[in-house]
Amino acid sequence: MTRVVVDDARVIAALHAISKRSEICDSSGQVLGYFVPKSAASVFYKGMPSPLTAEERERLIREQGPSARPLSEFWEDMKKKHPDEFR
Repeated sequence: MTRVVVDDARVIAALHAISKRSEICDSSGQVLGYFVPKSAASVFYKGMPSPLTAEERERLIREQGPSARPLSEFWEDMKKKHPDEFR
């Protein structure tokens, strides 16, 4: 992940005021990117329903073979590999 250091007090204050996932735009309204505050990052996807049916998930697991695994296992591995990102 690329780290961007912000040292403008006004920008820092504006980012601190954001409570949920937001678009970051320039003065013309062009989207530069997205910002998810750390306070929202850990709960952003909790409770979101899967877009796949149980049958579709099973089919993907069969097609992916032994490398397929539940998303919960993936996230546990990511937490172990990148603990600073999951505080």
